[in-house]
Parts: sequence; C-alpha cells; structure tokens
Amino acid sequence: MKIKYIILLTLFGLGACKQKNNSMDNTVPPITDSNKEKITAENALQNQIKAIKRYADEPLYYIYVNHEQCFFQVLVNDIPVFNYFEDGGIMSPIILNNYISHSGKQTITYKLYPQTKRTYGEGFNTLTPYTKFDVKLYVRNNADTVNGFDNQKLLLTNHAATKTDGKSFIGDGKDYYEYTLAFEAKVPYKLKGLEDSEDLAKIAPAELLKKTELAYKYIWDIINNKKSSEYFRLKHEANTNQIISEYVNSEFVKESFLEDEFLFKDASFKLEPLKDYKPILYANGKVVCLEQTSEDLRLKRESSIWGKSKNEKGGTEATFIKLYLHIPKGKDTFEIL
Repeated sequence: MKIKYIILLTLFGLGACKQKNNSMDNTVPPITDSNKEKITAENALQNQIKAIKRYADEPLYYIYVNHEQCFFQVLVNDIPVFNYFEDGGIMSPIILNNYISHSGKQTITYKLYPQTKRTYGEGFNTLTPYTKFDVKLYVRNNADTVNGFDNQKLLLTNHAATKTDGKSFIGDGKDYYEYTLAFEAKVPYKLKGLEDSEDLAKIAPAELLKKTELAYKYIWDIINNKKSSEYFRLKHEANTNQIISEYVNSEFVKESFLEDEFLFKDASFKLEPLKDYKPILYANGKVVCLEQTSEDLRLKRESSIWGKSKNEKGGTEATFIKLYLHIPKGKDTFEIL
C-alpha cells in the first residue's frame, strides 16, 4: 500500500476566540486560531501566497543520514520531522527549517529502533552490533538556485557511538537508542515559537488525554463533514510558518493547497475510525499528539487521523493528517503548529 503523507502541525499558541458549534450554543471549541484575517476555503490560497517572503540570503538547513540495521525517527527541537520504518537507505536530504522558528541554538535528535522486517533475510528484535547511524548537517543559500548546492557548507558530522572496541554499536541488544546534538542556526525570519507555551506534562494525564481526544475528534469531524473553510482557517498559521521558514515559492504553495483540498474534493477519500492510539508529548512537553499503537510498519508512529482513497490506477493510498497540539500560556485551547 502506497503511503501518502499530509502533515498538519498544531500550535496552540495565540489568541483563542469563542465561536458557535453545530448546536449553536456558545461554547469554545477545543482548537482555535489567531489569524489576523478571516480565512475561508475560498481565500486560503490567496492568503498563503501573500505570506511568501524571500531574501537575498536564505539559509536552508538539512541533514543526510546513512543507516544500517535500524529504523529511525529524526526530531528538530524535539519535534518529529521524519520517520523511517522501511527497508533500504534514503538518498534525499531531510529539511529542518520548518521547526527552526528563529536564530540561535537548535537540536537534532535521532531515535533508533530495531529493524524488525527486511526485504531479504530475517529482521531483528533488538538493535545489533552492526547498527549504524551517521548524520551530516549542511546549510546552503536557498536563494542561490545556480550554485547553492556547490557552495553548501558542512556544519557537523556525527557517528552513533560504539563500544570500547571501536566497532560494535553502543546500543547493541537494546530496543531503543536516542542521541541529541546541537547546532547554531542563523535565519532571516523570526516566528512565534513554543517558549510561551504551557508545559503539558504538568496536566494530569487523564485530563490531557481527554482534552487531546476532543481536539482530534473536532478535526476528524471537520474533515468527515467536509467543512473545508474550518480546516483551512485552523491550519492557516501552520501553513504560513512553513511558507516563511522554508522559503517556498508560489508553485509549492499551490501544490500543497491542492493536497489539502484533496481531503474534501476526492470522492474516494474516506476517513478511518479514530481508535487505537496513545498520547505522545514532544517539544519538551509543550506539544501533544495521538499516535497509532499499531506495530504494522505502514502505520507505526503515524497520526491516528487517517483515511484511504483510490489512486489513478485503482490502487489504495493512505493519507495521514498529523496534528501537533500546543496551548499558549494563559489560554485553554489548542492551536495548530
């Protein structure tokens, strides 16, 4: 089954406003927005294009990884940017900017898991002596479309630690290994980060789970009931942050918009039931999401909001709508990051 990914990041940080729900009683929904303009499905694309900002120097940070005998997850500032639970290597760079909100110290974390399934040969129940994970961090000027890659700079190299023999992976025999490295970034933009967000770890687990479940059900209902204006309104700030931080052009914005529209306009798309999940905290306790508990590698660590559709060849594709939820200090509602 081909997996199609749509990332919906949820920042809960800016002004919350009261709105009417379907029953028309005055209650505050579990997710609100802080948009300066009224966003609808009709004007969302236009407002996203207006958010485009370009600079003479556009530092784009990215990593290349080389791994063996492990699955892995990469996080920037403790927010996931890439999951890999497949066999084989990856050649493409992993872009980091979307979770770099401003200049200064940043962190990259890699989490390694046993490669339980392989195309050839048996999988492994634990990390092995031959598990390997190498990271190379680069920066280049995204505005230089001619010589940008030729002039890219290698900022750091990291090799997963080995035992005293200098060969065997230090996490041999374990079912999990994690390592964090830091670097300094310099970017021309300053976005609202998570510094002023609530520490969700201080909320009682049962209360946080209930609150998060309400938010996920709210988005699930919006998609299921084809309320595209509500969806684009709540997602607008997340889209704007990506547009600014990754220096994207209007063509990219239009393509991304069509991917979101797909949820509402493709007649074959159907949401799966919201079930079999667990709450996970990210961003040092300031972001929460509901991830699937399935050990099926096609579903592992994916969002609990997902659906299936038919592609042009009649095959089935899965689309995962991932919500990262955050609560700004002094507020009681989530926003999308």
